[in-house]
Amino acid sequence: MRLAVSAGMLALMLGALMLGAPPALAQTEQLSGPDGTSLDKVLVIGTDGTRWDLLTAAMKAHEAPSLARLRREGFGRPSLLLYGPGILTLSEVGWASIASGVWPDKHGIDGSKLNMDPGQATKNGYLDFLTRIENRRSRLSTFLASDWDNIGLPLNGGPIFGTAMDANFAARVPVETLDAWDQGDVEVTAAAERYLRHGNPDAGFVYLGLVDESAHLAGSATPTYAAAIRTTDVRIGRLIRAVRSRPSYPFESWTILVTTDHGERSLDVPSVLAHYGDTKLERTSFVIGTGPGLGRNVRKPLVVDILPTVLHQLGLSTPRRWNLDGHSLSSAKPASSASARLRHGQLRVRVKLGARPRGVRRVTFRLPRGLRASGTVALVNGAPAGWTAEGRRVTVSLDGRRLRTLSLDASTRGRGRRGELAITLRGRRGTLGKLALSLR
Repeated sequence: MRLAVSAGMLALMLGALMLGAPPALAQTEQLSGPDGTSLDKVLVIGTDGTRWDLLTAAMKAHEAPSLARLRREGFGRPSLLLYGPGILTLSEVGWASIASGVWPDKHGIDGSKLNMDPGQATKNGYLDFLTRIENRRSRLSTFLASDWDNIGLPLNGGPIFGTAMDANFAARVPVETLDAWDQGDVEVTAAAERYLRHGNPDAGFVYLGLVDESAHLAGSATPTYAAAIRTTDVRIGRLIRAVRSRPSYPFESWTILVTTDHGERSLDVPSVLAHYGDTKLERTSFVIGTGPGLGRNVRKPLVVDILPTVLHQLGLSTPRRWNLDGHSLSSAKPASSASARLRHGQLRVRVKLGARPRGVRRVTFRLPRGLRASGTVALVNGAPAGWTAEGRRVTVSLDGRRLRTLSLDASTRGRGRRGELAITLRGRRGTLGKLALSLR
């Protein structure tokens, strides 16, 4: 059943529901943030307005291989949006719930302002997970990449994700066309892919909007919408490959979560009201993910579980006073840690690996300029290990042992007091992984 609205009301709703952003040039600056300090890392990917039934069909038909693989490696299940009466299934409601870990009765965004609610930025004090991370452990490096203004910009009542993150890439979509939204997602994907591959963030959120806009501009029961799912899966695959191609990936323990804010009505025509109601299709979201403690044991995930899961995977607690509706989907302990300290000429390095790389034969430490190591003591898995020191370079032999933990204590000579300590894993055929630690 279609709603009868005037031309003026339709124009107003189009502006509100589908962004309301004025024409503007797209963001061209690259993501750039401080180096992270954790080997436990989290990436959350949001694909707006994605129908679970059509996504699962695409995965079964091998048309969404990236998400299908992520699901096989971890879990992937539908997630009902537990909204009360009168709550509209609009993006401001869904992303506020995902970001804050509480339902609309607490964060206060009910959709009645048509994606222009001024409370998106504050959410009744229920902070988004990037802000929670920064408040709890500011030395962790956080980032955001999106092309819907409300997510990361002070527009239309946003930003839903606040301003505390270390790096923010906000691509602006100048016109309401599929080509423009496709280009917005292209820029978001490229920026995030580059940063994940070459930077060192600890936690981030990447938003992709093409699928939802395909429902508005073509209809979700159309080849255009199905093609948008396939295209978005390719882009998600690029982000996952960027993570797994990092030189330091063998050291790191990554959690990757993918979700959506709502489903869509099954329409074969364009509609500004492709979603707004309380049908099962519209109220069905999903959570797909992999990481420590995240496997087939995850049975009934909710989108409000994302915030506590993100913090838990980074080793951060969620106090009861926060009054969250969600809980961590994982009970696994943080898997990895690394630290390097220099005090009064004494260097202490501690590394605990969550992902235990195979084939490692030796580990090389390269000290910052101005420092030389002497009197070294190295422990592999708690047992003494052989080592050699040549100037700034210390090489530790594993002697056939599987690497789990590594400790290095050394006296230092020279005037260097700060800088970056480079750690390299080496195997029979060369480098297996790299890690850079800032000396404290």
